[in-house]
Amino acid sequence: MARIIITTFGSTGDLNPFIALGIALRSHGHDVLFAVEANFQQQVSLLGFPVRVLPGDPEQALAPFSQEIFNNDQPLTSLKLLVDHYILPTLPAKVAELHEMCLQADLLISVASQFAASIVAEMLHIPWISVILTPSTLPSASIAAQPMSVQLPAPLQHISNRFSWFVGGIFLRQIVDKPINELRRTLHVPPRSNLMWTGNLSPLFTALAVSPAFVPRPQDWPEYVHMTGFCFWDRPEHWQFPEALEAFLHGDKPVVAVTAGSVAPNERALFASYYQTSITSILACGARALLINAPENIISPEQSADVLQIPFAPFSEIFPACAVVIHHGGIGTTAQCLRAGVPS
Repeated sequence: MARIIITTFGSTGDLNPFIALGIALRSHGHDVLFAVEANFQQQVSLLGFPVRVLPGDPEQALAPFSQEIFNNDQPLTSLKLLVDHYILPTLPAKVAELHEMCLQADLLISVASQFAASIVAEMLHIPWISVILTPSTLPSASIAAQPMSVQLPAPLQHISNRFSWFVGGIFLRQIVDKPINELRRTLHVPPRSNLMWTGNLSPLFTALAVSPAFVPRPQDWPEYVHMTGFCFWDRPEHWQFPEALEAFLHGDKPVVAVTAGSVAPNERALFASYYQTSITSILACGARALLINAPENIISPEQSADVLQIPFAPFSEIFPACAVVIHHGGIGTTAQCLRAGVPS
């Protein structure tokens, strides 16, 4: 039996694959401990896992910048806000806490963007596995770094992709690599390059938790990257199917689910127009709208007969009963749509 530390951060969608992994490891007799921030503590504890809380509160740290992050078409601007106001201020304390937790660990498993994990693994010389939840952070000539409005011939597309990844890397090294490597030097671990892409991955074993049916494995990815398929878990043990939801899903009109993922409560208002436009379009098609985690008071009285608003429901339970899903493009939601075989 191995003592395994699992660490991740973010929203519920970032946690669910690691819960699936933790449950599988525990079923094989391993001793699994979660090192997560306070927003995950209760959910993990209810599943019977021991939890150690890491410093950091992304919701609180980023609340003053939510408009800039969510209503911004410049991803580098959003990333810089994330690094400057959340990742960097908490990183030294995260390293200290995780280091203490891993002193007796046999294995550390970390989401790829947990910068404290690579530092601690190198300081303690322990085996370490990194997990990538989306292929969009692995550079490849076969993958477009940014969607293009025109389709290029394959050879030109590959050249364009390489150039985009190269230019993006220049900016990311300034935003991410430079400040994090300054901390790494103070802790006497060597600097790493391209930390947002391959630089923070474990050369021992990196699992890309995505199905090759979704993205065929490019030949130019590092050999240590292994595609494992999606890791599914999204139903808390206390959740029960509400009768109103059951009746709505099996009514006489098709149902279209609308979600923006596991967005925090104080950020829901930013998605009001997204939900309102979706409602109008769905009702115009003669269908009914199921709103998941939408802002409050978004349904008008004349829409109430054909619109149901719920704060949460496991996608694995409801997507198979829907005609279509409208969503934000998150990898976990995309995976659940593919699993259910529902258009999105």
